[in-house]
Amino acid sequence: MTHDAWEIELEARAEAAAKEFKNFVKTIAQLRHPTKGCPWDLEQTHESLRRYMIEEAYEAAETMLPSASAHDRTDELGDVLLQVVLNAQLQSDNKEGQITDVIRAINEKMIRRHPHVFAPGDKSVSSDQVIEQWAIIKQKEKSKDHKDGFFHKAKKVHPALTQAFQIGKTAQKIDFDWHTTEEVAQQFESEWKELAHEMHTGDRSKIADELSDCFFSLAQLSRHLGFEPEDIAQRGNTKFIQRFELMEKIAKEQNHNIESLGQAGLELLWKEAKKRQKS
Repeated sequence: MTHDAWEIELEARAEAAAKEFKNFVKTIAQLRHPTKGCPWDLEQTHESLRRYMIEEAYEAAETMLPSASAHDRTDELGDVLLQVVLNAQLQSDNKEGQITDVIRAINEKMIRRHPHVFAPGDKSVSSDQVIEQWAIIKQKEKSKDHKDGFFHKAKKVHPALTQAFQIGKTAQKIDFDWHTTEEVAQQFESEWKELAHEMHTGDRSKIADELSDCFFSLAQLSRHLGFEPEDIAQRGNTKFIQRFELMEKIAKEQNHNIESLGQAGLELLWKEAKKRQKS
């Protein structure tokens, strides 16, 4: 496809998107109509919608895995878009801004942070250079953040393991970090021993403290090994669910009720499922 053809196709797609987006904005506005709107939507606040934003983001992220279908991804991305437009409508209703402000702000941000694409000059940059350039520009834009504390960003709402990952990355910037993976592994082993000791005391408060240290250290070990701890935790969850689903299949093949097999029977099924997965 030539550049001109690409530009023509882009213009057509943008016009089609604008039309559909306009209709969607009007739909959401109607849901918030003062007298004719939906009672549930009219009751919502930014605070009440937080849980839905988080849930929909997680569900959308799940459809980004290779096993997900494009249909499911389209559906879940739409749910995320709903949360964006609905929250923007609340801002409009409260005279705090419009959806156009949201779109304009993110568009301007993307242009600012991609000078290698939108600014004149040398366009030949590597992916690593793009990441470095993004960080520099972002730091300039957020220069006021240091007034709120070095870990201000890490305090933002994240899943706990992702937050631990962010804290570790932030600490690394000022060299407050382990220098080798082996050092982090040793730290985790130390925390594990302390947890094991407290488990014998029965003091639940101390056990919780040491358990939290283990989780934090394990997140940092994951970071040093080059993995996102949240992804690794999800990988473990997925592995368990897939193996248990295979156990259910095996139980059905053997005319067993999986709910009545007991621990010993389930352990045998687990081993069989594990064996089949590896074969």
